[in-house]
Amino acid sequence: MLGAFALMKIKIGARGSKLSRKQVEEVMEELGEDYDVEWTETVGDRDLKASLEVMDKTDFFTREIDKMVLEGVCDVGVHSAKDLPEPLPKGLKMMALTKGVDPSDRLVMRDGDSFEKLRVDAMIGSSSLRRSEAIKQLRPDLQCVEVRGPVDKRLELLDRKEIDGLVVAEAALIRLGLTGRNRIALPGETAPFQGKLAVIGREADEKMEVLFGKIDSRKKGKALYLGLNPKSYGKEVFHLPIIEIIPRDFNRPEIVCAFADIPDYTHIVFTSKSAVEIFFSCLKKQGFTIDDLQRKEIIAIGKVTARHIEERGVKVDKVAEDEVQEGIIHLLALEDLDQAYLFLPQSSRARCALIQSLMLRNIRHQRCFLYDTKPKFPAVKPDLENFDEIIFTSPSTVEAFREIFGRIPTFKKITAIGPVTQSKLNIYL
Repeated sequence: MLGAFALMKIKIGARGSKLSRKQVEEVMEELGEDYDVEWTETVGDRDLKASLEVMDKTDFFTREIDKMVLEGVCDVGVHSAKDLPEPLPKGLKMMALTKGVDPSDRLVMRDGDSFEKLRVDAMIGSSSLRRSEAIKQLRPDLQCVEVRGPVDKRLELLDRKEIDGLVVAEAALIRLGLTGRNRIALPGETAPFQGKLAVIGREADEKMEVLFGKIDSRKKGKALYLGLNPKSYGKEVFHLPIIEIIPRDFNRPEIVCAFADIPDYTHIVFTSKSAVEIFFSCLKKQGFTIDDLQRKEIIAIGKVTARHIEERGVKVDKVAEDEVQEGIIHLLALEDLDQAYLFLPQSSRARCALIQSLMLRNIRHQRCFLYDTKPKFPAVKPDLENFDEIIFTSPSTVEAFREIFGRIPTFKKITAIGPVTQSKLNIYL
């Protein structure tokens, strides 16, 4: 035990299910420190009807716990790592990722049953499209139904013969002491980080970071990530956001005029997640609601942007698979837009490719700059020698890096997210 923490009793936030209680025990037994727990229910525990297929990478199972950590009610939260939202809420960071246990998925059946002899159309309980597809690959005749709730409660459905099988993470069975159940392993990939546990704390809480660093299984100091929202790369990343999003004053005449035409637009095109967040804030400020977006075609660049739109209760009609403006251009290429009026809320640094395409086709449109992207100078510049990879996420990060660090090093692995970022890098490499 570290002397500086000898008298500290750590306050943990966690879900109150049997499985979550076992997970907290697992983490804290490895750490070897005294602790109390604030047990709670998350929206995912209360809402057993919402489909998990649309909740991937959201805070469905973490929201209330993360709020307690941010408000200082708890020092850290303990989560199943696969349940973490991406990105984490502002102000939080992962203090530790445990080594975890078996990450595989298992099909649990009643004693005496075998997978091959399950009746045709037998009902298999699942909680994700991925797991259902794994079952269908083995036996297309089986019916997969979504089953929600704590693992022990889901197993009761199997025992009561309301379903004929249940897909469960092996890690859950191990932690609940249920490895004696009749089960088989399922082939295929599992959810990222399945079987691992994550400790989430406040960004500025150095004490918790040092303390839980003792059980952190991640490799240190490998990649420098320069964008706003770090993603999972299978290695440890040091997050250094060198750009910041600055919303413009919503009372600027050009913004007020652009939003005055909300009733007239036939299409709204979103080319970034930031544009989505600021657009909806401005929409409310200008006196409109999501009901005013009804009967408009909503177009998004990429699945992440689309998800952020739909989380606000607005249906996305088209999604460009290529996450560049050319993907939007391709989507619109075959549409009859002679009577259309397109609205494009964007960054002041957005490329002109889409606008040029609309102008060439003589399509009526309105471009509105809602925010600026500017360099963010770190209080302390990290030593680039500590990293073997630098990850650039946008052309703005390339420009900001040159302003902050100077020349882009050629002796490091340089990773560009997207072809537009790569093109920008190619100018300087």
